[in-house]
Amino acid sequence: MTAFLLDTNVLSEIIKPKPSRNVAAFLGREGDLWLSVVTLHEFAYGVALAVDAARQLKLQTWIESVKNKFGDRILDVTPAIAETAGRLRGFSQSQGRVLAPLDALIAATAAVHASALATRNVRDFEHLGVELLNPWEG
Repeated sequence: MTAFLLDTNVLSEIIKPKPSRNVAAFLGREGDLWLSVVTLHEFAYGVALAVDAARQLKLQTWIESVKNKFGDRILDVTPAIAETAGRLRGFSQSQGRVLAPLDALIAATAAVHASALATRNVRDFEHLGVELLNPWEG
């Protein structure tokens, strides 16, 4: 079974009022799912941007449930990941492409842990040599 590192957009899909059936099916059938701490950063940023206090509380409660569910399957940024992310950003720039720092850390986490990256944003990562899967495509 392939291990999958989930990009932030995959888990964010589940909290939408009408989430993609394909994404829900992917998350339901795949067992070896992992998160990067970068995803937690992006979730916290989204909570901070929510203007409605009730929405903030709902999102924060959901984030806590995600953290509890994934537990020891949340991967820290290690020196190897940080260095790999730097190399990926440099490679991207040499190819005339821009790789955002947080995306570089997520891609590097997948690479260092030999995991496929599950993301909707395949075009952002396709040039990096990381195995990709778009759960929206079924």
